[in-house]
Amino acid sequence: MRLAERRDESTVRTAGSRGPALMVMLAIGFGACSLLGCSRSEPGPAPRGESADVATPPAEAPAKDSGARSIEFRVESKPVKSLTAEALKKKVKPLRIEVFEPYEHANVVFTALPLEQVLDEAYGPSWRTHEAILFSCRDGYEPTIPVRRILDHRAFLAIDRLGDVGFTILKDEEGQKRRIELSPVYVIWENLDNARVRTEGDYGWPYQVVRIDLVSFRSRFQEMAPPAKSSATVLAGFDAFIAHCSKCHAINGHGGAIGPELNYPANPTEYLKEAWLRKWIDQPTLMRIAPRMPPLNPDLPDRARIIDEIVAYLGAMASHKVEPGTP
Repeated sequence: MRLAERRDESTVRTAGSRGPALMVMLAIGFGACSLLGCSRSEPGPAPRGESADVATPPAEAPAKDSGARSIEFRVESKPVKSLTAEALKKKVKPLRIEVFEPYEHANVVFTALPLEQVLDEAYGPSWRTHEAILFSCRDGYEPTIPVRRILDHRAFLAIDRLGDVGFTILKDEEGQKRRIELSPVYVIWENLDNARVRTEGDYGWPYQVVRIDLVSFRSRFQEMAPPAKSSATVLAGFDAFIAHCSKCHAINGHGGAIGPELNYPANPTEYLKEAWLRKWIDQPTLMRIAPRMPPLNPDLPDRARIIDEIVAYLGAMASHKVEPGTP
């Protein structure tokens, strides 16, 4: 892993390596990484850089009050503490971090706090013994990221962006370029000079994060797990759904809230032909003009197989419905 300090801006230009993502196996708990994978690497030297407070240019976006920029920290849904971005900046030294921004598809420099140090401030060292972190965003987006990924690779909480566009990104939504406010914080990763990380796109890059919750996969995904003795294809589809779909979609009431629930009361395999469902996952614009749903990451290796596995998982869940909220 290589970190190069830009002399003219005192900016940390990040580089990272992470391999395939996590395999979720509820029966055996969290252990090895899977679908997108990960390989354990020895931690490198801490990022170098000057305090970003010294020369950060003013943003055009309106200033947020401290309440609007609060982040709540929880453990298994139980509140632990609440900290504002401003308070965190006083406890954790901000750095200027340059990344390849996956929504804008360009290099962008952010003022950011090392995520490990933020979690230490909120929880102490005990967070490292947990399985995963659930990030909840203002718009209902809820990705779950393995703790192991954060330990093996460098993540940051961005709190501002250098330049004259404020703390925002330009994102393609429903066929139009829209400027999206990122406050309170935006999770970013080291990804320069690493083709593998680029292919993962925006996986693990939630913005407008308002809550961070330490969770176990058993508690988070229990109602989403496929029936016992499911095939290897269905289990792989479950892993793929967790990695790529659950941040927006729920199964049996568990998952994100941006997209529709996909199992209760009706599963898409019950009202769509499999060929149409595959096409919807593959390229939604072939099915509807300017859909909000993006296609499955076009750069994923074995993408066609992953689509087949997701469809197989959905089909298996059609006979495994649980009414949301049922104990």
